[in-house]
Amino acid sequence: MPRWAILFLLGSVLTAAEIEWQPETRVLIAEHGGYGRIARTKAGHLLCAYSRRGHLMVKESPDDGRRWSGARTVGTWKHGALANAELLVRRNGEVWCFFNRRPHRGAPDEARSAVGFFRSRDDGRTWSEAEILYEAGRTQRGEDGCWEPVGLELPDGEIQVYFANEFPYPDDNDQEITMLRSRDGGREWSESLAVSYRHGSRDGMPVPVLLPEVKGIAMAIEDNGLRGTFKPVIVASSWVDGGWKEAPVGGDSPKRWPALAERLPAQAYAGAPYLRLLRKGITVLSFQLAENGEMRDSRMVVALGDGRARNFGPLSRPFPDGGRQLWNSLFVKDENTVVAVSEATLDGRRGIWSVEGRVN
Repeated sequence: MPRWAILFLLGSVLTAAEIEWQPETRVLIAEHGGYGRIARTKAGHLLCAYSRRGHLMVKESPDDGRRWSGARTVGTWKHGALANAELLVRRNGEVWCFFNRRPHRGAPDEARSAVGFFRSRDDGRTWSEAEILYEAGRTQRGEDGCWEPVGLELPDGEIQVYFANEFPYPDDNDQEITMLRSRDGGREWSESLAVSYRHGSRDGMPVPVLLPEVKGIAMAIEDNGLRGTFKPVIVASSWVDGGWKEAPVGGDSPKRWPALAERLPAQAYAGAPYLRLLRKGITVLSFQLAENGEMRDSRMVVALGDGRARNFGPLSRPFPDGGRQLWNSLFVKDENTVVAVSEATLDGRRGIWSVEGRVN
């Protein structure tokens, strides 16, 4: 038995699994779009949120991702761009579309880097005004901004929003993962809490999931303090009483561990991780990998892990080579099917592509 299969035996369910990617399911969702994220609404159809030319957009699929509607605008910002779209479908049916606000050069002083969200009560057909959660600096160089927000709803109804945050570190290049929480459906929010921070490094691009088997939260981040350049790392907490009693989780904490069963070379760039729970005993992780260390040469890779978000491997490639594949994500279609989503150039067309993988 290969070593990666043996490692799966460490999970709470005895599992040896692999992903079989199905090229015939490949679909171009949004030409010239970037940073695509897919979720299923309470009504059962799929939404894909993404950015294009500084605007936040969505498309809808009524047939599980085979065909997609025309684009609808979620929101714009007169002082700059909206980026880093991310979807949260709440148990009450509301759909929240998170964003990162990025001011243009020459924007007024009050136009600051920020994270916030739009909400929809009709499955993504119409959207509210933007609700701003946190403001950082006026950066155009990436030195005092906040980025990549993502939401999580706990079993007790608490909503948590995580994002990468440079703002607390104006005198150096450090970055933490910050979390806000709301217990009343987003009307009021807590003070910000640093949940993950490695001194001298840049924790970034958080993606949390619930792990029911261990009543826990596992969050994938990119961490450039682990080994060479960015590598995928898991940061964890209990979900009891909202979790994160040990925050911030530092570089030497037992609540932080390398995601991969096999270490990558120090020079390899492995950033922008994305984490999902497939079913009991199996988690799925993606990231963009460039063995030469150059982000522009990245390709999307996907790996399976156990029910505690550990021991991911081996790496599989959902898309053929043919140019950079960036800002990827995953969508769990059912307990046997995962959808890889990438900003890529395939068949000579650049945009957001998806492909299905069968977990055997």
